[in-house]
Amino acid sequence: MVRILITRPEHDPLTRHLSYWNTVVIKIAKRKNNSVIDLHQNKANKKEFEGRIKKVNPSLVLLNGHGDDDSVCGHDNEVLVKKGENGAVLKKRITYAVACSAAKLLGAEVCAEKDTSFIGYDDYFILNIDRDFLVNPLNDKRAEKFLDSSNRVAISLIKGHNCKEASENSKKAFRKRIISLLANSDDPNALDDAKDLYWNMNHQVCLGNENARL
Repeated sequence: MVRILITRPEHDPLTRHLSYWNTVVIKIAKRKNNSVIDLHQNKANKKEFEGRIKKVNPSLVLLNGHGDDDSVCGHDNEVLVKKGENGAVLKKRITYAVACSAAKLLGAEVCAEKDTSFIGYDDYFILNIDRDFLVNPLNDKRAEKFLDSSNRVAISLIKGHNCKEASENSKKAFRKRIISLLANSDDPNALDDAKDLYWNMNHQVCLGNENARL
């Protein structure tokens, strides 16, 4: 049984969408009899995050929230993990961070340790949403293009792929969405979304041990 820790802050439209779309990942993980520690809403705080990692020693950490070059945040933008402060909590694990720019410095620092993997984004992660679906994010077809593609990393890891394969599967999904959008002249958002999906695809990086798997 694999132990997976996931953070799901939910304090603004973007984190709410991330949170809801990660319920898909949680369901797949549980179907495969994995143990999931779900830090949802205000449980996605630094004390809970560090305490649960120390207690359960998860093999996979899934971080969802706002971020920057140095850090990833939880609920109400409380910093959960920061370069030069507590990045060591992610060492000797596989981490996937859906957070702006976190792979740039935080991911690089974490992966200086042997047997550590960090998949994330070395610049902004763009998420375009339809505000008509703020209450029901899982029905948001515009956001689906971004979050289904992004989720392929976590789902691939849970299904036994290594880190490099998981990232490649996600990039293939991004590419497929881009091609579909460019062929669809009826979607008024097609060009903008294709451009932003291409950005996410190009800025997703796999650092550290690419061959690591759960």
